[in-house]
Amino acid sequence: MERLFAPAKLNLGLWILGRRPDGYHELLSLMIPLTLGDELVAEPSAQLQIEYRPAHHFDRDLVWEAAQRLRAETKVRQGAKILVHKRIPVGAGLGGGSSDAAATLHLLNRLWHTGLSLERLIVLGRELGSDVPFFLLRRAALVRGRGERVEPLALRLPYWFLILYPGFAIATAWAYKQLGCPPGIREEPAIPWHELLWRLERDPALLERVFRNEFEPMLFRHYPQLRTLRDELRRVGALYAAVTGSGSAVFGVFDSEHAAQRAARRWGGTLQSFVCQMFTETQP
Repeated sequence: MERLFAPAKLNLGLWILGRRPDGYHELLSLMIPLTLGDELVAEPSAQLQIEYRPAHHFDRDLVWEAAQRLRAETKVRQGAKILVHKRIPVGAGLGGGSSDAAATLHLLNRLWHTGLSLERLIVLGRELGSDVPFFLLRRAALVRGRGERVEPLALRLPYWFLILYPGFAIATAWAYKQLGCPPGIREEPAIPWHELLWRLERDPALLERVFRNEFEPMLFRHYPQLRTLRDELRRVGALYAAVTGSGSAVFGVFDSEHAAQRAARRWGGTLQSFVCQMFTETQP
């Protein structure tokens, strides 16, 4: 039996640089994994079986697709029973499906003794979804292109995050379509990343000064409640607050667990909320 934690992610900053000739959007994002996540358990089985707890239905089951891609790549004839304990809200911009797909590739690579390198798993991950390569690395990264170019970072943020899920999903494809970007790519923002990341671990005020999510103006027009949540997070003490990815989750950054938990009480049982930190592999 193999077991693996599948972390959610936050886009601390997300810049949409334009629309490429292939129709995809060029982006730049600083992404971090979180201690909020799903857990996957895999064991040998004659057939391939996927079970979600609680039960979920997906238009695309990325766990199933990841397992099938790995079987096709390695010619393995074995099956597996995969149990996915879901905690990451679906359609929240937290990357749950992509993280589960990445965890599946890692798990079955071990369970089936296929011996694929991380580099080869990343190639397979790109075929499944733009965020899957990031989740295969399981660490903070600068993400470029359509999400497939991932630069891992030696970054460890000591802050606490309060994530609010408003109770509805936003489809990523829909969100990109609403941007209405004309063809062409603009330059990346001139950010001195090496210096910034070193300072960011010590000076959370840099989050508000440097980062933004360029989906927000469009999302706030369609979903004004997301702006309300972001602004309320700031009022209850968040050092920085934003939508993650294309939504719908909104997050605030706090300097202590106590501050994040106190802020979470503002919403009581009215919204699903999560207090978490940045995930590192040294954590259980």
